[in-house]
Formats: sequence, structure tokens, C-alpha cells
Amino acid sequence: MKITFIACLLFILAFSAQGQKKITYTVTADAHALMCPFLSPKFMDLLTKKGAEGIYKDSTLAVHFTTPKEKGLTDDFILKLVDEIGYDPRMFKIARKEE
Repeated sequence: MKITFIACLLFILAFSAQGQKKITYTVTADAHALMCPFLSPKFMDLLTKKGAEGIYKDSTLAVHFTTPKEKGLTDDFILKLVDEIGYDPRMFKIARKEE
């Protein structure tokens, strides 16, 4: 009985995880703007507070993160955050990929 319950629970969890679609974002900036040791961590923290998951900055100074598809962030919203932090939004580019 317990084995059947556990098997059903695992099946339900696996099925629900497959149904969740994510959007993967890559944010880049001209002139190595994301190199700033003060503003880029603030930007990443603010993105996390707004629903970004798995956020990191790679060696090319691009910020990567994901959101669930139903809670996606628009380019305008991300650029408003960029401006709020103190960056010039015209320097930023946002790429997204739905998985």
C-alpha cells in the first residue's frame, strides 16, 4: 500500500514538473556596465525579489535567470529595474528563450 502511494506521488510530482514551462533570460550591457561591483549585485537582488530564479552572472558579464512562464517579466519591466538601480537602460539588451 505504501509503495503504491509513493509511486503515485512520484508520478504526480514528475508530471507536474514537466508541465511547468520556464522562460530563460539573458541580460547584457554595453561598456561592461555589469562589471560594477555595487550596481550589478543590487540589480540581481532586485530581480530575485521580483521573481527571478537561478540568477547568476557569467564570465562574459551577462546576467542569466529564469521565471515560470506564467510569471514572466517584460522587457519594459526589466529596463525599469535597470533604471531604478541607476544604470542607463539604453545600454541593456534582453534575450529570452521559452523552454
